[in-house]
Amino acid sequence: MSGASDLITALDVSVVVCTRNRAAPLRRLLTSMAEMQTPPGLNWELLIVDNGSSDQTPEVAASFSDRLPIVYTAEPRAGLSNARNHGVSVARGRYLCWTDDDVTVDSDWLSAYVAAFREHPEAAVFGGRIQPVLEGPTPKWFARYSSSWPLTGLVASREFGNEPQPIDFRRDVIPWGANFAIRAEEQRQHRYDLGLGVSPLQRRSGEECQLMYEIVQQGASGWMIPGSKVQHHYPPHRQTFRYLFEHYRAIGETQAYLDETRPHHVMNQDGRGRRAFGVNPGIPWLIHLVNFGAYSFFRAIGLTLRSTYHLRRSGLYKGIYSYNMASRTRAP
Repeated sequence: MSGASDLITALDVSVVVCTRNRAAPLRRLLTSMAEMQTPPGLNWELLIVDNGSSDQTPEVAASFSDRLPIVYTAEPRAGLSNARNHGVSVARGRYLCWTDDDVTVDSDWLSAYVAAFREHPEAAVFGGRIQPVLEGPTPKWFARYSSSWPLTGLVASREFGNEPQPIDFRRDVIPWGANFAIRAEEQRQHRYDLGLGVSPLQRRSGEECQLMYEIVQQGASGWMIPGSKVQHHYPPHRQTFRYLFEHYRAIGETQAYLDETRPHHVMNQDGRGRRAFGVNPGIPWLIHLVNFGAYSFFRAIGLTLRSTYHLRRSGLYKGIYSYNMASRTRAP
């Protein structure tokens, strides 16, 4: 009879996809996965973690069961970190490969990771390319600047050249949520922070980056693998100034939450750049207003890219302000 430890390491790889009410994008993702080239003899599973869907998600997952090694599992507690933690608990692979339901994977996506696992047995964290695909209609300004900062952060672009590189948090050579992998031994020692991750109650992000940062801080190493590629499909409703503002507002809330709960973290690695402004919460509000004014001015005179720099900062500090005001309300 197999013990619990044998069951945990029964497979080479667990691919984990968390989803909620996105049956159509999930079908597109699974179609691309069914066309992947996997290494001969690879023993793997594809976990679909349904985080409370009320659409056709179960039926879509079941429709691919004859083409993919699908394990459908439900996590009714809403929130991406809840879903990720459930996936960790269920997964049986020696490595966990994570991707999102709004991507399509390259035919060599999984093979490139498996090759990296074998080439770098000392490493615990891996990441791959994320290439944005803009779905039309796309505004001219968005198409023109989507490969420039800060829109590259918005569309989750991750490009670091054609050669593998060591993961380096100081240089921002790190994976993002749509395409990363973690060795199961380290993954099971960490859980995704429930104060982070998109949920019906919050829009904070970065739960995966913070977890990987903590693993590396404990001495683990990692690699960016350019051959492991996904295409991130970006719909029209996200290609707006409004969404840019809201995206960075959520990052501001993430910054403030991490500042409140940790002496240093992935967004403040030396602990010296705290921007919570708990003593004077009016400071981030003022920075928000000044930058929103600058955004309005530069957009009005046609310096669109320059305006997005200020819109990003406006959203960021609005998020810091909002979190801190709510935190003061919560305080006893």
